[in-house]
Amino acid sequence: MANHEYTLSHQDVVKAVIIHQNIHEGFWTLNINFNVTATHGPQVPDPCLAVTIKGIGIMRASSTDPLAIDAALVNPPVPEPAESAVHIAVAVNGTHEAGMQFCRDVYRNVAVQSAVSARTKSS
Repeated sequence: MANHEYTLSHQDVVKAVIIHQNIHEGFWTLNINFNVTATHGPQVPDPCLAVTIKGIGIMRASSTDPLAIDAALVNPPVPEPAESAVHIAVAVNGTHEAGMQFCRDVYRNVAVQSAVSARTKSS
């Protein structure tokens, strides 16, 4: 049987809005706007007060507020991918032969250094 009711704490609502709105910084707390109207109810002869909710959202809060949620903890920013440190695109006669030679030289240098350090460790 399906659940027909989901109850969230105010912290859960704030966290959901922070993630949905893609907020990554600052302290936030729940904000509820009410509409209050004095009226006569249809079944009640005496005056009464009608209270409705106009909106639910979040607003900035102080870091000292015990109900505040830190967006940096709830929805940390995704680090941007680091760009490669070496970009070689040297063309000689319309080919990348010079760049390929550079790669071969670097590979040989690394292979020679690895072999030398392996011999020194085993000696």
